[in-house]
Amino acid sequence: MTGAILLAAACAYAQTPDAGNRHFLNSADHVHIAGIGHVGADGSELVVTVVIDPEFHINANPASQDYLIPTTLNITNETPLRVIYPHPVSFAPNFAEHPIEVYQGRIEIIAKLPASSGPAPRLFGTLTVQACTDRICLPPADLPLPAK
Repeated sequence: MTGAILLAAACAYAQTPDAGNRHFLNSADHVHIAGIGHVGADGSELVVTVVIDPEFHINANPASQDYLIPTTLNITNETPLRVIYPHPVSFAPNFAEHPIEVYQGRIEIIAKLPASSGPAPRLFGTLTVQACTDRICLPPADLPLPAK
């Protein structure tokens, strides 16, 4: 429970006018969708490549604790059969009593889609992320999926 209180306080601080550089306080400034592509013989697998700035991480899916916001791929115009998140790494932040599972660096998230007889459709949706350092978690952001 102590971790939840510290996380809430860190997020509240991040939203105050005196918090300093606003660029540092936006998850979308530290996590980017680097690419999106269809793979497989019928284009039924969507690969979303995500780049996380050095010194930052995002929470794994599923998140290690109930109070953490998991990284989540949300596709609004197609229901994936399955979403495969990468293997997380263990990370020990200053605000948690135990290590948590996170993603760092460059990752790929794969969505298995129903097979299509035509060209792969343009997919709409977002990637929900919360960028954190070893000391603070920023407010979450919904990154729009780019056009392929």
